[in-house]
Amino acid sequence: MNPFLTAAWDYIKISWEYVRIIIDILIVAYIFYWIYTFLSRSRAIQILKGLIIIFIAAVLSKVLRLETLNWLITNLTSYIVIMIIILFQPELRRIITQFGQRTWLPTSMNTDAFPLDELVNAIIAMSEEKVGSLIVIERGIDLRGYIESGVVVNAGITEELIRTIFFPNTPLHDGAIIIKEAKIAAAACYLPLSDSRQLKKQHGARHRAALGMAEETDALVIVTSEETGNISIMVNGKLQSKIKYTDLKNMILFYMNPKSKEEIYNVK
Repeated sequence: MNPFLTAAWDYIKISWEYVRIIIDILIVAYIFYWIYTFLSRSRAIQILKGLIIIFIAAVLSKVLRLETLNWLITNLTSYIVIMIIILFQPELRRIITQFGQRTWLPTSMNTDAFPLDELVNAIIAMSEEKVGSLIVIERGIDLRGYIESGVVVNAGITEELIRTIFFPNTPLHDGAIIIKEAKIAAAACYLPLSDSRQLKKQHGARHRAALGMAEETDALVIVTSEETGNISIMVNGKLQSKIKYTDLKNMILFYMNPKSKEEIYNVK
């Protein structure tokens, strides 16, 4: 073989070893970052901090030769895996669910074809009339399982239809409507309930379901309160209350943009 080609091939092999290590580290770092970001939206982050403190204490006990403390931590180590599975059971289930349902290929929602004005007008009208509503907009994670829990609608988005669905005492007013691919896919859908500390006493089942959906998936969830008429937005496990009418459209546009899925909109 040509000496030049041999030298080039050797150089490529050596370079690939460095590149491989860098790629390996980046993948592992991203996984840990993704898990931490997910756990930071739940109470499990406090447990995680506690486990980190225990790990640091274990290291210090060995370095400083604190034999009694080291014995205690060593004997507890065998139970840590079981403890993590029990304590993190809801979070582990959500991580696995999101990993399986996530759309990994980049997708873009065509906001030009999305009748956003119809949706915004309906939300504002229901807010003014103090009509309770719960609206879920699919983003990256497939919501087919939640759609199947409700009544299939598969209709275009119009202000009149949304207000009719949530009009008090109508057959479909309980539960959520789910919007998928610029259509109302289903109504009266059941959503998971949240027990987050973000929820206050004035928040009812509708807000608990909305935040639960935002914790379980990456969906954009909008709520109007039947008690106060306030508009709330839940996304990425965060509750944002008292949304102004003038901000509503821009916030929906912001969160419907795939690039903003990991962003948190600062509402003052």
